[in-house]
Amino acid sequence: MQQAVPQLGFGEAVQLAISRVKEMDGRSRRSEFWWTVLAVFICNIVLAFIPYVGTILSVCLMVAMIPLMIRRCHDAGSECRTLIYVAVACSAATTILGMIQGILADKALKHLDMSAANLHDTLRIPLILLGLVSLVVGIYLLIKFVQDSQPGTNQWGPSPKYPDGMPNQNFGPQQPPQMPNQNFGPQQPPQMPNQNFGPQQPPQMPQ
Repeated sequence: MQQAVPQLGFGEAVQLAISRVKEMDGRSRRSEFWWTVLAVFICNIVLAFIPYVGTILSVCLMVAMIPLMIRRCHDAGSECRTLIYVAVACSAATTILGMIQGILADKALKHLDMSAANLHDTLRIPLILLGLVSLVVGIYLLIKFVQDSQPGTNQWGPSPKYPDGMPNQNFGPQQPPQMPNQNFGPQQPPQMPNQNFGPQQPPQMPQ
């Protein structure tokens, strides 16, 4: 029984994820995963201001996250590699098709190109389907990503959070609450004031 290993900080998590960017095996705890997700999110905000090239780089970052996502599922005790591939492929295709659709819309508006407008409308259906698949698979994976580390060692290696078993918790016998000290012995009768009930003297009359 032991305490959990302290969680990673932002810099440690990102540095560790970069050093393991090609590693599909092993396990990654939640702090490593979510700090890296935050770093990628910040990068994507910056890349959104770079037309076309920024979109391609965002897709590359998404692909680079695959090993970390696989390790996070391993840490939770699941093998979700196929679902991760499907989710990343659908998200990347949605991003690229959305960029193409934007180019076609710009071309149709500026040059009144009807073929570009028709192709733009045709891309709506696959975009909707890809978006639905990404949503369903993404919700399932999100549940796996937020789960705590499995204690000890599983088939993918020792837990980076609980390497020797469950965290140290005290579930020993509980002491009953102490009642205040009260005396329930024989009660003494209340003491009455000392009164004299002997013969009474008649009142003295004045002479």
